[in-house]
Amino acid sequence: MSIKVHNKTALKQKGPLLIVANHPDSFFDALVIAANCTYPVSFLARGDVFTKPWHNFLLRALNMMPVYRQREGKEHLHKNQNSFDASVEVLKNGGILLIFIEGTCLNKNEIQPFKKGAARILQQAVAAGVIPTVLPAVITYNGFKHFGKKIYLMLGTSFSAGLYFSADSTPASMSLERNNFNNTVMQEMVSLFKEPPSKKYKRPIYLFPIIGIAWFWHAPLFLIIKNFVAYKTKGTVFYDSVLFAVLLFAYPLYLVLLFLLLHYTGIPVLMNSLIIAAHPLLAIIYTRSKK
Repeated sequence: MSIKVHNKTALKQKGPLLIVANHPDSFFDALVIAANCTYPVSFLARGDVFTKPWHNFLLRALNMMPVYRQREGKEHLHKNQNSFDASVEVLKNGGILLIFIEGTCLNKNEIQPFKKGAARILQQAVAAGVIPTVLPAVITYNGFKHFGKKIYLMLGTSFSAGLYFSADSTPASMSLERNNFNNTVMQEMVSLFKEPPSKKYKRPIYLFPIIGIAWFWHAPLFLIIKNFVAYKTKGTVFYDSVLFAVLLFAYPLYLVLLFLLLHYTGIPVLMNSLIIAAHPLLAIIYTRSKK
């Protein structure tokens, strides 16, 4: 996997900062942005993934807050105000908040119509005396189902929320403020949009033996996890994100178990250590060799 970031310095700024981004690839989008931020980021995520207690605990531990949509039940919509209040607190404390302004994920490299959640949070923040900076961001992928993808993260020009929202807005003007804000962000995001290159690759011929070894060594783990995740996430947009998360936690465990297996078969410790160290090195060569 490789990530190309345009205007990366925009992610080095301190809060209060609201990052508004498109949402093509579920939780993977949040990982891509947060991994490039200098300071911690809080997120707003779809509410239906918070239903199980241990999911709720884990996601909140990762600074995520639920946002419920009508399709997940009208009885949950009133809970959104709690998340909006918590979001404003993040901004009040000088933090960074990420919201996917489309409010939906479709596994498509397209800018979808915007919801009003980001604008509502900014209106509430400005009314509370906080003027956040807003940073538009666009993420695109060259695929959502394959390993070793290429990702573009395009960051726009930051601007003050005070340009669009006023602390003394009337109910009549608040709707106009939200529309003007969404229209401006839409124009910026459309201008930032850049399609990644095709997922068809050419590899240097001299690397074929190394690539073959890399695939053979990792196939037992990867194919089992890939098929398991595909089965569990069938019909959803979570395949890419769940596959990444499972591999992230399973790979170190796999290397430890492989080390113990080789050790008990009589492989000398030095040779065993070299074999284990070669695994991540070969994986890097395998993914970076895609051109």
